[in-house]
Amino acid sequence: MKRILPPSELGIPRFAMGPGSFVDFQGTLHFAVNDEDGRRGLWRSTGTDAGTTEVKGFPATAGTWTPLLSQLTATPAQLFFQAPDATHGAELWVSNGTTAGTRMVKDLTPGVEDSYLTHLTAAGSTLVFFKETYDATASATRYELWRSDGTDAGTVRVRDFGTGVDVSYLDAKQGNALQFFVRELQGATSLWRTDGTSAGTFQLKRLDAGPDTYPNDVRPTGAQTLFKLDEPSGLQELWKTDGTAGGTVRLASFGSTRGMRVLGALGTYAYVTTTSYSTQYMVIYRVPLTGGNPEPVVTLPNDYASQGEAFPYIDAVSQVPGGKKLYFAVAIGSNGPAPRDTQLWVTNGTAGGTTLLRRPLSLSDEYSSPVYAAADNLVFFSAYQVTDGIEPWVSNGTVAGTRRLKDIAAPAQGGSSYPREFFRLGSRVYFSAYDDTLNAQLWSTQLSNACVAPEDAQ
Repeated sequence: MKRILPPSELGIPRFAMGPGSFVDFQGTLHFAVNDEDGRRGLWRSTGTDAGTTEVKGFPATAGTWTPLLSQLTATPAQLFFQAPDATHGAELWVSNGTTAGTRMVKDLTPGVEDSYLTHLTAAGSTLVFFKETYDATASATRYELWRSDGTDAGTVRVRDFGTGVDVSYLDAKQGNALQFFVRELQGATSLWRTDGTSAGTFQLKRLDAGPDTYPNDVRPTGAQTLFKLDEPSGLQELWKTDGTAGGTVRLASFGSTRGMRVLGALGTYAYVTTTSYSTQYMVIYRVPLTGGNPEPVVTLPNDYASQGEAFPYIDAVSQVPGGKKLYFAVAIGSNGPAPRDTQLWVTNGTAGGTTLLRRPLSLSDEYSSPVYAAADNLVFFSAYQVTDGIEPWVSNGTVAGTRRLKDIAAPAQGGSSYPREFFRLGSRVYFSAYDDTLNAQLWSTQLSNACVAPEDAQ
């Protein structure tokens, strides 16, 4: 579409950052651009060359590395993000989509020192987030929950969780509330929620009393969130929550002889995979969301199971909200850092409706394929061919309808465009790809073209 970044000095296509942190703000794509020379920028695009413009640029700051412009988070009227400048370091910024209306919200860590902000989430018109600060006295991280309405006075601390807990990087948004996990360093793990107010910030449920228990695979799906809880004994628990204490329940437990991963929910069932550590075969199970025993659906093939280390694991999962299909990438491990094989699968929750769509995807240990369901019958990903390397692909959920979208990178550029961050807005899907400009640039395709016409990205 538009050349935004100059040629990369790294010369390694898979390491090129390119445009990212895509977000829909008031019906227009907004995104971050981080140049190798330290310059940063907030950009917007309408899907055309002329309509792709910089909202605000941030010059490179002193030092060997400038923090990234990142974590774009949209409320109905404001776009929040973190960005650096020479006077304040990396802090919280807000924009109304114009250059004049883009400004720093508050210097949360006064002076040039950076603030480390996480979990930026829109709770209605309010932003909620965590400020993490290293406490030298306690030799631990202090976790503080904050909220902001986009003004200095309206950016305040909601709760100080102190230094005696760890707040997981995993979270989920349900309605206008953020759900997050708090683990006491020598004790219980609990699920919390916040809407940005003191009264609306509380523990939903204590999940486990013992130390060294960790959440994993947090997957929002419709009006509920599925997640996995790993215990030190090796036991793995499947949980669901609807954002209430009564609706936060354990659905099933899986033993230590196999690895479990969460796929998502279809209808009245949650779906997980388990992989036996001894046989190295992966099985899809369904678990009733109302409670009941796990039921096997189908065992996936593993051509390498008898050839030493060949453990299958889930590399990516994607589902359209309310959709009737789950798309997921399976990688099969090896004795080295790179996988033996990578595969894209789709399931509707039945054995007959579980289909291998494409293999291999990326076999690199430094780049894995994104999987992005833009519609129930349209998924974007990347795949490898000897003739053209790793390029963007699309599938309508059938083997016959799975094809390369476009050969973007020329052989002189290494033969692969390494697509990243597929994102649908309206009738277009945007992504970043390394092209003949010798850097990763913004690309897009019409959904209608992706469905029916090959070679039509632009």
